[in-house]
Amino acid sequence: MTLRELVESQRFCDGLASHHCEGLAACASERTFAAGTYLLRQHAPADDFYVVLDGRVEIKLVLPGQGVITLETLGPNDAVGWSWFLPPYRCQFDARAIGDVRVLAFAAERLRALMEQEPAIGYAVLKTLVATLAERVQSCRLQLLDVYAPPAGAP
Repeated sequence: MTLRELVESQRFCDGLASHHCEGLAACASERTFAAGTYLLRQHAPADDFYVVLDGRVEIKLVLPGQGVITLETLGPNDAVGWSWFLPPYRCQFDARAIGDVRVLAFAAERLRALMEQEPAIGYAVLKTLVATLAERVQSCRLQLLDVYAPPAGAP
């Protein structure tokens, strides 16, 4: 599959004109990360946005005094990283490859510029980004309910 075909297969390309997908493909590259490699590091510059093609990625958070916790595990078709979209463009979490991972990587600065120039692209990417954030908030909510729910049978 070509890079353009990979980009066109992403959910944010649904309904976009061919030239819009071409513009997105110009911001993209295909990358691989070996097992244990970090795609993102908390507080590091958020220069890229990833879509997992193959493999799994752990989203981790360093909690002072408590160590590192895994918030979520992502797989194919999941977006990794959203901090590229808002200043100060710093990663909020760690993202680590579990096994070998293949991703579609988008250069954040180029993608932001394209989204500004082409409102249809900006809207399509933003809809996907908001959906991703909503999924992550729901996942976090369920984890909190799990952690703070009273034990079964408690009054």
